[in-house]
Amino acid sequence: MSKARVHPAVWVSCLMLLTAVGTWGLQRHLAGAGAEAAAPDRSTEGNSDEPAAAVLADLPPAGGRSASDRAVTGATGRVQRNEADEAAWADLGDALMQKARETADADYYRHAERAYRKALALNPKNLDATTGLAWVYGGRHEFELSIQSAEKAVALDPNSSLAYGLLGDAAVELGDYDAAFEHYQKMLDLRPDLSSYSRGAVLLAQTGNVRKAGWLLDKALKVGGPYAENTIWCRAQRALLYFNQGGLVPADQLLQDALQTAPSNYHLLAAMGKVKTARKDYPAAIECYKKALAVAPRHEALAELGDVYHLTGAKAEAEKQYQLVETIHALNKSKGVRGDIQLAQFYADHDRHLPEALRMAEEEFKTRKNVYAADTLAWCLYKNHRFKEAQRVVLKALRRHTPEARFLFHAGMINAKLGDRPSAQKYLYQALSLNPNFSPIFAPQAAATLQELGSRPPESEPRN
Repeated sequence: MSKARVHPAVWVSCLMLLTAVGTWGLQRHLAGAGAEAAAPDRSTEGNSDEPAAAVLADLPPAGGRSASDRAVTGATGRVQRNEADEAAWADLGDALMQKARETADADYYRHAERAYRKALALNPKNLDATTGLAWVYGGRHEFELSIQSAEKAVALDPNSSLAYGLLGDAAVELGDYDAAFEHYQKMLDLRPDLSSYSRGAVLLAQTGNVRKAGWLLDKALKVGGPYAENTIWCRAQRALLYFNQGGLVPADQLLQDALQTAPSNYHLLAAMGKVKTARKDYPAAIECYKKALAVAPRHEALAELGDVYHLTGAKAEAEKQYQLVETIHALNKSKGVRGDIQLAQFYADHDRHLPEALRMAEEEFKTRKNVYAADTLAWCLYKNHRFKEAQRVVLKALRRHTPEARFLFHAGMINAKLGDRPSAQKYLYQALSLNPNFSPIFAPQAAATLQELGSRPPESEPRN
């Protein structure tokens, strides 16, 4: 029987030159990164015929005290004692994937893939290794390949809950929400645990059922998981669910309590950075983000730290963070991670490389037709002065009633440019009603635009 694995579902709210953050985490990720990252050569990676010694010799050191470090060390020892232990190879892949989620180092995907392929060389029907490859592909945003591997896993075992979860993950990213509901429900029926509850919560939140999403996250927290970090991740998502609904106080209280027991957790620190920014406690926000980035240098926290620096007048420090966003993105691509949607959003938000942002967003939306990709494309069209097209696309972002104030803000700004004052006012009001602190940059802009629209005489409306 396949063992349970717990790893994060996709939660989008919910992937840059070394700066004063200056932590070992950033240094480790940026070591050897050139100005331009070359496309990865994966022609020999994951070759099942490669010697076991070569696979093991290439592994990053696992000298830490975390549960994932101990899991890597334990599985490595088992493989060293018996290279024909297929279960040990699959366990090693699982432990390496856990390290990938904890460190945001995409290079762990490569190491995990090699371990899984060693298991499959010993037994092509190894279920854990088959689902493991689907997990790797999903992490790299190679969703078509993830679907193929997950379907192989279902063929091997129709009761593989994780395989259905991975199929659901891919369906969410590709915008096939009906299929995602079907796959996640199957996963929940087979194994109601942290992994299935959290996935269901993500999907329900994205499709507008916030109350039930919170209920499922509470169930995930109650059952817990084999890695404490994954339970803490759910706690951070619960706080963000409060925050995205304008619940600043409950989000703050939940995060304060959680940080008492996990003061160095990236997810908690990054979420607290949002709360401190909303409270205009900028020194505390900067400290939270810097601590988070010391653990895992991730796109969103870097961009948000840059925005806080910008708000405090530290323009040079802001620019350093913004450059790091681009460098981290290039480095992840060099390690096989596909997709430019986050960078396109970042460019549009910060008026950088706008034609390139639109090109990226259009390319992504060809296959990833989820609501977040639709919103990013609409915003990029807006920033490139293609307002009519933006208006059509933003309706696709809103079609699932996702509780994202940013979507509503974008819709309001687009309609304001087109002279549709009633629609612009409606969307901007809804954005601020949902979450008046959704962005330290754009929430004030939404309020100012709403005030300006209210004071504008009818004859001054722009004409299409």
